[in-house]
Amino acid sequence: MLFDGKRNKILIKVVAIIAICAFLGFGLVAGGLAVSGGCGTNDPARQAIDEARALVSNASAEQKAAIAALKASPKSGQARTDLAAARADLASAQGQLAGALAALDQTDPQAVDAAEAAVGLSPNDLNAIQTLATIAIAQGQAQSALSALARYTNRNPKDAQAFLLWGQVAEQAGQLTQAILAYERFLQLAPDDTLAPDVRAHLKDLAKQQAKTKSG
Repeated sequence: MLFDGKRNKILIKVVAIIAICAFLGFGLVAGGLAVSGGCGTNDPARQAIDEARALVSNASAEQKAAIAALKASPKSGQARTDLAAARADLASAQGQLAGALAALDQTDPQAVDAAEAAVGLSPNDLNAIQTLATIAIAQGQAQSALSALARYTNRNPKDAQAFLLWGQVAEQAGQLTQAILAYERFLQLAPDDTLAPDVRAHLKDLAKQQAKTKSG
C-alpha cells in the first residue's frame, strides 16, 4: 500500500514496477510492463533483462577496476571519486535489473536479490528502497524493505516521505503498531503535506483495527 499514481507529486521519484491494489487512497505505485508468457526471443521484457544484466556486468567490472586503482593509490582523491561513481553505476544497474525481472515475473526471487544489492550499494537512495519495497511486498518479504527503511531513517531522521513509506510497508506486512508509529512520525515531520489529512483519517481506522485485534 504505497503511493497512488494520482499522488505521485509527493514522491521523490516514482518507481513503477508491478501492480498492487490501492488501499484507502494509498496505493503501491502500479505499473511495469504488461508481459505475456511464451514470447519469443524478441520479447521486449527478456531483452530488458538481458540489457540490465549486461549493465550489471559492465558496472561490476568498473567497480573492480576502481577498487584496484584505490588500493594502488590509497591517498588518491580521484580514485575515491571513481570508486564512488562505479558503486553508483552498479547500484543503478542492479535496480534496473530488479525492475526488469519483476516486470516479467513478480515472483522471481532474483528480483528481490537485485533490489537488495542496489540498496546495499546505495543505502541512502530512497528510490532504491522503494523499488525493493515494491518487489518485496509482492513476494511477501516486506521485512527486507522494513530493515532498509530503519537504517535509512536512522541516517535521515527528518525525511518525512521515508516514514510514510515505512508506514505503508509495515501496514502491508501486518505490523500495525509499527505502521502507526511511522505514520505518526510522518505527520510530525510534515503536518501540512497534501497527504496529511488522509493519513490522519487512516490512523483512526488503524487504531480501531488494532483495538479489535487486541480485544479479540
